[in-house]
Amino acid sequence: MTDPLVSVLSISYNRRASIANLLMALRRQTYPSFEVIVVDNASTDGTASLIRSDFPEVRLIESPQNLANYSYNSGVNAAKGKYVLMMDDDGLPARRDWVARVVAHFEANPRLGVVACIVHMQDTGRLAPDSPQFVPEGDAESGYPCAAYNGTGVGLRAAAIQELGIFYPKCYFLTYVELHLCTRLLEAGWEVRLFPDIEVWHCRPSGSSYPPFSYYGLRNYYWYVWQFYPWPQVLTETLHELGRCVKLTVQGRSPTVQSWKAARDALLGARSAFAQRQPISVNTLDYLRWVRRHSNWHGIAPEVVAFGEYDQDGTVAD
Repeated sequence: MTDPLVSVLSISYNRRASIANLLMALRRQTYPSFEVIVVDNASTDGTASLIRSDFPEVRLIESPQNLANYSYNSGVNAAKGKYVLMMDDDGLPARRDWVARVVAHFEANPRLGVVACIVHMQDTGRLAPDSPQFVPEGDAESGYPCAAYNGTGVGLRAAAIQELGIFYPKCYFLTYVELHLCTRLLEAGWEVRLFPDIEVWHCRPSGSSYPPFSYYGLRNYYWYVWQFYPWPQVLTETLHELGRCVKLTVQGRSPTVQSWKAARDALLGARSAFAQRQPISVNTLDYLRWVRRHSNWHGIAPEVVAFGEYDQDGTVAD
């Protein structure tokens, strides 16, 4: 049986050393049939020239400007694989058979649209705060229900995302693109599941990720609700989110100016959000809420892993 072609995709912006580390790691993957695509977001640090000179096997797409995660659309459109595996340029696969493991789970379940990965921080080895939430009702083979993946590392079925048309929306910029995509996939009947045996390293310093109550996180969540929630949940969830912002501000976890700037800018873009409404079913909304009531660990995957611990299994972290 022929191994299906896989497209491994990353985007990069002024992280020359990081993307080089990732591309070296991908060279060590054991899976026999995959292409690598990198979209460079108009880097000024020589990223594109490095890829051209040192990694000639990589398909390089050069964006004329920094489009953040929206640039993944160019890579997805160029991908030829049956499966599209995405990894941010500050990510690394934990094992040399990362691609092979993702493919095996897809091949075992034809309705599986997303393979989400456990994320550990490279500098501490700890489970990343934004490692995907999941419900501990499943097993290692079939995976565990989740609502969204972390872009540090993920597997996507090309046929599933091709059904949706546009991949990531341009207006969201940085946050909520993963939940936006997974919501549409779930509504279309595809499964989104996390597999604890598939781990990736996030190589940025701990504490430097964009939290959900950052400016973009706050603003984009309003747009997400207005685009997908059915009536009357749009109103109730908007009021709930406003109340959450007040609580975070009182607790000192979110600056007052930032919270209300995010709400103001969300309102300024409300017409566009409502124009793109794709209301999901109550069943899909209930599923999303069910997952959100759970954490990202449950004792199923290691909470702390030393970088390089998996050497005996072919880690790239050597």
